Amino acid sequence: MIEMRLLEILSAFAESGTQAAAAERLHISQPTLSSAMKKLEEEIGAPLFERSRNRMVLNENGKTAAEFADRILREESAMRRQIQQMERSRHTVSLATCTMSALGFLTSKLREAYPEKQITTSLCPQHEDLLSDLLEGRQTLIVTDQPVLHENVYCFPCYTERMMVLVPEQEPEADLDTISLEALAAHQMLIHGNGGAWERLIRKKMPSDSILAQSSFEDWRSLLESSVPVWAFISDSWARQNLQPMGYRLLPVSDEDVHLDYWCSCLKTNKKEADKLRSLL
Repeated sequence: MIEMRLLEILSAFAESGTQAAAAERLHISQPTLSSAMKKLEEEIGAPLFERSRNRMVLNENGKTAAEFADRILREESAMRRQIQQMERSRHTVSLATCTMSALGFLTSKLREAYPEKQITTSLCPQHEDLLSDLLEGRQTLIVTDQPVLHENVYCFPCYTERMMVLVPEQEPEADLDTISLEALAAHQMLIHGNGGAWERLIRKKMPSDSILAQSSFEDWRSLLESSVPVWAFISDSWARQNLQPMGYRLLPVSDEDVHLDYWCSCLKTNKKEADKLRSLL
């Protein structure tokens, strides 16, 4: 049985080209490297190098052996990662979502669905990155603002977010029960967004010069709390999770299509576990 360390040394030599460079890369002495390569030749039963007084290079046997060594090392690394991911998955449920607003709501549901497991969450705005993390086993569940259509993925609707508006109390519109986007177009509207789904939706439906987008939620909040009253968009989920600023009335947007639907996805092999969460939504 060939030791993995000998394959690592052979691979490093093939990539580095010289004993000195390979030894430096591996943090070993040149005599140690030379001895390891002699041992590998004994294990394989064939010469792998052409040796001269001051030089050692791979022969055809050595080049082929180095190619095999690289493949074996990659497979060993892939095996290690997959087994580690499998072990973590037995004790952990990981969720990555494209929207911060879903984290609080879904985290509480995950704890209810999987009381015996550790829950980890993260934010990832890019749909492609979320799908890649799911397919490669880095995430148990992902939440996206569009359905995931993939033969290995189980996808179901999990969450709907609706738009609301913060209206200064002194404005006549503050006495309304709801307000339309058409009425809001006459005002400068703050929105917390960084090119995200809500900002894209609002920009499709309102004049661009009516929208004041803030990439930082802290900046958005500071403008609301400044001495000059402003109008602002806010989702119902943010309204539930954060205290309403003093001096404002919270109104739903009356347009029926001003909402975002989110989907939860997992690998089909985890469907049974995911249905525990789905039953609570």
